[in-house]
Amino acid sequence: METYRWFWSLLAIATLVWYSTITLFVAYKGVFDIQHMLKKLSGGDFNPDAPEAPVTGNEQ
Repeated sequence: METYRWFWSLLAIATLVWYSTITLFVAYKGVFDIQHMLKKLSGGDFNPDAPEAPVTGNEQ
């Protein structure tokens, strides 16, 4: 029975570490995206009629 406790404990810890890592990575990348967006908006270069890249992603 002790084996099951160790197994589930290790699985829970591994899951928490994985989730925390992904969360921190997304937050880290998001900070730079938001900074880029704010810099572009404050610079006056934003044109809502001409986006930077297509939204669909089906370029050929």
